[in-house]
Amino acid sequence: MTSRVALGDLLDALARDQGDPGGGAASGVITAVAAALAQMVSRYSSAEPAAAGIDARLARLRDAAVAAADDDGRASGALGAALRPVSGDDRGNRDRRIVEAAAGAIETSAALGEIALGVWAEVRLLADVGNRHLMSDVAVAADAVAAGLGGAATNLIGGLALVAAHGDPGPVEAAHGDLRDRLLAARREARGLADRLAEE
Repeated sequence: MTSRVALGDLLDALARDQGDPGGGAASGVITAVAAALAQMVSRYSSAEPAAAGIDARLARLRDAAVAAADDDGRASGALGAALRPVSGDDRGNRDRRIVEAAAGAIETSAALGEIALGVWAEVRLLADVGNRHLMSDVAVAADAVAAGLGGAATNLIGGLALVAAHGDPGPVEAAHGDLRDRLLAARREARGLADRLAEE
């Protein structure tokens, strides 16, 4: 949905009482915003050899963030459907349905998290090699990507908790526990960078 609608329509969709799009899609959009803003800084930094390649990498990450936001919206909708009680359904079937849907949502949250980590790496690089007159824009990009990192981490944690409540969390915890920790650490770093740049 996010790749096909105007901003006002997206905001209206987010405001509706449904899960598609939801917080994960919003995290993807804010990550794409961070990437786009960082691209602008990289284009003003073309005289710096160390900035070569940043724009192209951010363009790929921005497109990936929008696509992943769409994927997350669909996964969120499927999870919402799985959580709705079904008449005559027994506890075991409901648990299996929720675990399956939560696992799908975890995968999209993980994908969004990896993309946000990529954007954060480029924003951090721009803080070192970007045009010094645009550090306030780098600070805004750092704040934005911090929100994307935090959103992905929050949704990942929520998915893991759902699996734990309805089944065996071991496999998904083993697969994604490290990513959760990396996302939270990167969010702290991005917030710290934004604060430092804002004070310069």
